Amino acid sequence: MSEHIHDLASEVSPLVHAAEVAVEDAVVAIANLMAGAVARRRKAGIMPAAAQPTVLLLHRALTQTIQGGNTMLRAHGSLEGQYRTLAADDLHPLSEDAVQGHAQSFRPAVVTPLTLVG
Repeated sequence: MSEHIHDLASEVSPLVHAAEVAVEDAVVAIANLMAGAVARRRKAGIMPAAAQPTVLLLHRALTQTIQGGNTMLRAHGSLEGQYRTLAADDLHPLSEDAVQGHAQSFRPAVVTPLTLVG
């Protein structure tokens, strides 16, 4: 049973890492969008009050994304606790090298590089 648990954990671990990276990428993308929208508004000579509703929407999206990241981290902790319990604290097979090796063979999503706006 223990080996099966370690196999499952080595498969789930890269997925958790990918989800955490995706949340970080989303935070950066929304922050870049907010900064870019303000910069373009200034360049176009539009008054700040006219663009404020858009900035507030982006602020809400950024806040919700950060809160989602917090929830993702809590889920990560929950999964780690379940693994620790099921593995009876025998965690050595889930070493960083083993996780990285499995992550190299498993690519769950294509990541689009972000560019800074400004």
